[in-house]
Amino acid sequence: MVSTSKLRAGLGLAVFTLVLIVGLQWPSWGIISATGQGPTRQPLALNQYTGVVYLDPVACSGSLLKGGMYVLTAAHCLNEGGTSPDENVTVVFKLPGSVEKIPVALHVVHPGWTGYTSEVGHDIALLKLKRPAPPHAEQYELYRRKDEVGQVFTKVGYGYLGTGSQGQDDSSNTATRRYAGQNRYEAVIDILRNSTESDFSELVLGSQLLFDFDSGRPTNDALGRHFPKLADAGLGEMEIGTGNGDSGGPSFIGGKIAGISSWGYSDRGFFKGNIADIDSIDDNGSFGEIFGDTRVSFYIPWLDKIMATY
Repeated sequence: MVSTSKLRAGLGLAVFTLVLIVGLQWPSWGIISATGQGPTRQPLALNQYTGVVYLDPVACSGSLLKGGMYVLTAAHCLNEGGTSPDENVTVVFKLPGSVEKIPVALHVVHPGWTGYTSEVGHDIALLKLKRPAPPHAEQYELYRRKDEVGQVFTKVGYGYLGTGSQGQDDSSNTATRRYAGQNRYEAVIDILRNSTESDFSELVLGSQLLFDFDSGRPTNDALGRHFPKLADAGLGEMEIGTGNGDSGGPSFIGGKIAGISSWGYSDRGFFKGNIADIDSIDDNGSFGEIFGDTRVSFYIPWLDKIMATY
C-alpha cells in the first residue's frame, strides 16, 4: 500500500493516497448536518462515475480514458520514494450489479518522475489494461485547455471520509465506495516558487493546480492568507479537501479530466507565519491545508504520444 504520510525529501510535502474530506458544521452554516449527514458524505450511486476505478493492491484511484484501454493515475501510486513500480496492479470496476477486475498489462510512469526525490511535478502515469474495459464503464476525455484556474471542479475517488475540523477518519469507508465533492482551482504551482520553508529550486513550472480547504472563515483560507488576491470563502457544503485513499483519482471540469489527485500539506510546509491550518497535524486533510493536482493539460503531448505508441 502506498504510504499515507511520507514526506517528500527536501520539500516537506506529505504525499497522500487521497480521499475526500468534507467540512464540519460551523455556527452559521455546516457542510455536515447535526446528524453527520451531507451531500459529500453520501456514497455515489453505482451508476455514477462508473469509469472512476479502484487500483488494487496499491489503494489508489484512477480514471478510464476514451477508447477503454487506458487508465490515468498518479505516478506515486506505482513508484513512491524510488521503489520499483508495482507489477501486479489490478483495475477494479465497481458497476451496477457487478464488480469486474482487469489486470494491468503495461504501466508507463512519466520519465521525469523520480519518486519524490527531486522537483515537484510529473506525478502522472498510464496503465494499459490486458483487455478492454467493461462496456458499461464510462470513458473520459482529457481536459486540454489551460483555463482551469478559477473554475470549480468535481473530484471523485475512493478512500476515507472525515471532517474539515478533525481531518480524515482512518476507520471510515471500509466498503471502499466512490465519493465526490467540489473545490475551485485557485492557482498553478508557480506561486510557491519563493516559499521560505521548502526548496522549490527544481519546480516544474505550470505542472500542477493548487486549491485549499476553506472553512468559510478567513483564518483558514490558506492561499488567501498568503496571497491576498486569492482570498476565497469556499463552496459551502460541497467544499472538499483530500487525504488518504484517492491518489490518482480525477478532478473533472465539464466532464473532462483536468487534474489528478497528487499531494496535500499544511501551509506550515511552505510559510513560516500567518498559518491557516486549523490544527497542528500537517497532513490530515483538515481546514487550512493546501493541495496539488497534477495538471492534465500540461501533459497532453506526453499522454497522446504514449497512447499512440503502445
